[in-house]
Amino acid sequence: MAVNAEQLFIDALGREPTADELQDIRLNLWMLTRAGFAVEDPSNAPLITPWAWMWARLPRPTEIRAALTAASQEIAERSQKGIEMLEAIARDFPAKFDHGALATAIAQRMQPLIVRNRIDASVFASALRESFTLIWVSLAAFCIGLAALLGWHFGAVHAQTPLAPRVAQHAGLPHHPQRAIERPVCPRRRP
Repeated sequence: MAVNAEQLFIDALGREPTADELQDIRLNLWMLTRAGFAVEDPSNAPLITPWAWMWARLPRPTEIRAALTAASQEIAERSQKGIEMLEAIARDFPAKFDHGALATAIAQRMQPLIVRNRIDASVFASALRESFTLIWVSLAAFCIGLAALLGWHFGAVHAQTPLAPRVAQHAGLPHHPQRAIERPVCPRRRP
């Protein structure tokens, strides 16, 4: 007994499908067949039914278009009402505004700002001025220069230390080109 897979989709839809929906049902069944699924096999009916049920609950393109049109009209109406309301407020708002009265009203309504710990910046400024006297700056420059000189000298002395024995060895040797020692060729013994 073969299962009519189209009928499963129609039953899930709950009404007679339109021509576009029937074409969509056949396209779904063709896709399942191309994927290697036997749509007309009775053992596969429990697997096709959820597929059909999900397809039937998907919104149709016409429903989506209608919902989008209604939403865009509602947005346009609300935005138009908002624009009209803003224009009315702008017309009713006085051209000259008393900023001083507004500042006074805001100051009266706001709580006073209380700072518990204050830092006096003049203390830091005077401490910096006292620490950067000419004597201290010159002493710091002298220390930096002395450290640079000692570092250069230490590096120069210790860079040559591993090479000192080699330099002494080469200093005592005459500068003759070295000859390759030839190995004497022995005649082969014959057995």
